[in-house]
Amino acid sequence: MRQITPRRGRPPSITRERIVERALVRLDEAGVDGLTMKELAGDLGVTTMALYRHVDDKENLLALALDAIAEPFAAIAFPEEPRACIRLAMTTLYEALTAHPWVPEALIRPQRIGRGALLLTDAVMGATYELTGDRAAALSAYRALWSLTLGSVLSHLRQRAEGTPLTHDRMDELVGTMPGDAVPNPRASADLDAEPATVDDFAASLAALMAGLFGPEGP
Repeated sequence: MRQITPRRGRPPSITRERIVERALVRLDEAGVDGLTMKELAGDLGVTTMALYRHVDDKENLLALALDAIAEPFAAIAFPEEPRACIRLAMTTLYEALTAHPWVPEALIRPQRIGRGALLLTDAVMGATYELTGDRAAALSAYRALWSLTLGSVLSHLRQRAEGTPLTHDRMDELVGTMPGDAVPNPRASADLDAEPATVDDFAASLAALMAGLFGPEGP
């Protein structure tokens, strides 16, 4: 008599982790507008409905992608010294955001904060409170640090795409239409701005902001 082997259930063809992993690749290549559930399903070799069994919609997928980028922040051992803590946190954030050009656009959409991002925020806010001794001042300092970081990221991404703010083609064209003595300060600074900003430039800007917020660093 032939032995009948019990039929096992079909293993799942996709997982949420795999979906997010592939979505990150497509986002880095094509940006937020270049990510569609239909094309992502094609990349993964599954149906669109198979994706919706794991993620609610594109907005949910963007939130999961942001969470994935921020999750490594949870493993950071932040220094106890508050200025060192801020430097590490904001530099880490700058490097993470410049590595993924689509993130600034995604940050203005509906989202949920991930564990790593929340822990980094807590570390920075704790450091600003230790330096100021006042919750309102600490919050204002945190917002200033975040504004500098995001602004630096946007500037870096723009520079990568079309040249530095004072030396790209549109700026040269616009200056060329003006009298020779117009806008003397951008003209004088253009040579200094010939190369895209680096993480070292960001570190210098961060140090200047921290000196303004918290006073000069001790010896």
